[in-house]
Amino acid sequence: MIVKQVIRKDAKNVAVYFDNDEKLILSEDVFFNSGLRKSDSVPEDRFSFFIEQNKIYYIKLRALALLGRRFHSERELFLKLKSKSYDEKLINYVLNDLKDKSFINDHTFAKYFIEEKLRKKKWGINKIRAALFKRGVSAVIIEELISSYHTKQNDVELAFELAKKKLELIYKRETDERKLYGKINSFLLSRGFDYTIAGEVCRKIFKKDFDEDV
Repeated sequence: MIVKQVIRKDAKNVAVYFDNDEKLILSEDVFFNSGLRKSDSVPEDRFSFFIEQNKIYYIKLRALALLGRRFHSERELFLKLKSKSYDEKLINYVLNDLKDKSFINDHTFAKYFIEEKLRKKKWGINKIRAALFKRGVSAVIIEELISSYHTKQNDVELAFELAKKKLELIYKRETDERKLYGKINSFLLSRGFDYTIAGEVCRKIFKKDFDEDV
């Protein structure tokens, strides 16, 4: 195959035409890295190679765009890229390259995720742990980082703060203390606090454990 003509297709892509009527549309970056010039002889395997390199280029471009918006775990990125119907082998190639260049780091991702959910979203540890598992972060990383942020005292203080705010919102609609106790308890569980913490906070607020009467 001989390169017959090279034409800029648009601002980002170049069209390479061959003497056998084949055509390559390559990104500007891939084209310049290819070294292709008019009259060059290109073996079939190199033709396929350039196609693959072009796909890799756009997968990486998409991955970097996602990372530019916020931190992502490796698993999150994989699933988002796969949803665009990219080849899994090429996705993994790109992700490994981005890991090598420190664009992806599950430890860093989990650290910022925990800090954000604790301080801004006021999530409990159980909810944070489940969310990180869902995002493909390893149990070793999760437990290592959670142990550095998590204490029972912190949990109780955070749960108490959330419970008071929630109580202020629903007190106008409900005054029965037993029902309020149940709603606050359920609310704290939904935010990721365990039964012990939720019960302790509810008893502290209502000065009574309604569960004892059941």
